[in-house]
Amino acid sequence: MIFPPLTGPLKRAMPLVFAGVMGLLAVSFMRHYLRQERQKLERERQRLTADYKNPVEVVIAAKDLPEGLPLEVEHLTTVGVPEKFVQPYAVSSPRDVLGKVTIAPIAEGEQILLTKVRRPEDVPVDATLSGLTPKGKRAVTIGVDAITGVGGFVRPGDTVDILWSFKLPQPGQSEGQVVTLTLFQDVPVLAVGRDIVGRATKTAETSPDYTVTLALTPQETSVVLFAREQGRIQLSLRSRLEGDERVAIAPTSITTILESQLGIKAPAGQAAAPAVKTVEIYRGMKRDVVTLSEKGALATQDE
Repeated sequence: MIFPPLTGPLKRAMPLVFAGVMGLLAVSFMRHYLRQERQKLERERQRLTADYKNPVEVVIAAKDLPEGLPLEVEHLTTVGVPEKFVQPYAVSSPRDVLGKVTIAPIAEGEQILLTKVRRPEDVPVDATLSGLTPKGKRAVTIGVDAITGVGGFVRPGDTVDILWSFKLPQPGQSEGQVVTLTLFQDVPVLAVGRDIVGRATKTAETSPDYTVTLALTPQETSVVLFAREQGRIQLSLRSRLEGDERVAIAPTSITTILESQLGIKAPAGQAAAPAVKTVEIYRGMKRDVVTLSEKGALATQDE
């Protein structure tokens, strides 16, 4: 069939009619596409909602918990999590773990698992002090107080630096100069009082004077014991974030403080006194002590 050519108003209206039809098709396609996308989103929402239906209450750590810590109320909190995300051996009530001791570090927000805690009395054989002392080290105990023991905040499992303050003899001076130096760094603390790593006693230390047991090599042990008898031992608590890093620390005295902090050079020491020699002379049962100088006898002391 042959249609006659369009003329007049109908010919002028054809572009508008074509544009209208194309617009309707575009709107129809867009509505169909949006309906499909809404259906996909609804299916995804239903899937996610299904995972969070009927959440399960579990106990989590309210803060980072180190190994060997007896758990208390402030260490724990509860949250609701989807059942599929509850870990094996998770607990649902803080009462299940209060008073128990962590046997591994637990991060903040981590679920508290029965496999990471134990009762204080359930001490494994290798949790004795000898079993916890590293190979090649010796457990040595020193007495500290509230000052030398960092206010009592040193706990089993911490690491400390050991400082020694003593009087260093000075030539020509009757009194020695007090010097402080760092003997050892990053020393593991095995026990404080009767609390050892991973095992807490039921009674806390109440005395201002207590003991700290450290892990040292045999040579370091003899140095610390000698230093304890010749001066004053001070502990310095290290941060857990520092690791086993060592730093160079120069000995400190009044001379080094004046020079480094105030820029004052200490005066040179006095000249040493001339050496004095004595000679013992026995006349029968009588003993005489004769003090000599470079010129001869100065005095005689009869005994």
